[in-house]
Amino acid sequence: MMANSLSIALEKVHSGVGQGSVLEQIDKRYRKQQRLTLFGMLEQIDNNKINDFPVILYKHIAQNGKKQPALLRFFLPKWKNHDEIFWQALGDYIILAVHRVKDLEFDRIRGRLKLEYFAKIKGRIKYPNDIQAIIKKIAFLVDTEALPTDFTRFRRMAERRGSLGEMSKEQAAVIGAALKFIEIR
Repeated sequence: MMANSLSIALEKVHSGVGQGSVLEQIDKRYRKQQRLTLFGMLEQIDNNKINDFPVILYKHIAQNGKKQPALLRFFLPKWKNHDEIFWQALGDYIILAVHRVKDLEFDRIRGRLKLEYFAKIKGRIKYPNDIQAIIKKIAFLVDTEALPTDFTRFRRMAERRGSLGEMSKEQAAVIGAALKFIEIR
């Protein structure tokens, strides 16, 4: 079944309409699967475990149609002065979960997070309270090391110049996954 995953993804890319190169289209399908896996993990978290893990929504500016994104500002008191790698991982998982994130900034010294996004018309994520609950659960999973912190979209391409690292991390992951299914003789 897993051996067919790559060919199924290639068929979908070939037969469907999509933006970007073949690798980018495969990467989008891969992220969709990651999103489903992440939501599965979030749904399994017992709410009693995260009661003492505050994520406070202190500012909300509603979305203005398709002209301006919604703005949310959060305060994570337990994350004050956390190293940047934890904030970057949190940002990556928020981008994965919320899906239509326009901008994401964090202030690790003050434990604050600013998120701009376009809400989905249908589906899971619509309201600020939904996003607050998602961020709370993701922060809990990152903090308890249930989610890895080495997955990051925030790293600059300049750090990877002159090597295979010039590819995006997602492209490299797709190629790595593809190599597992291809028999080299």
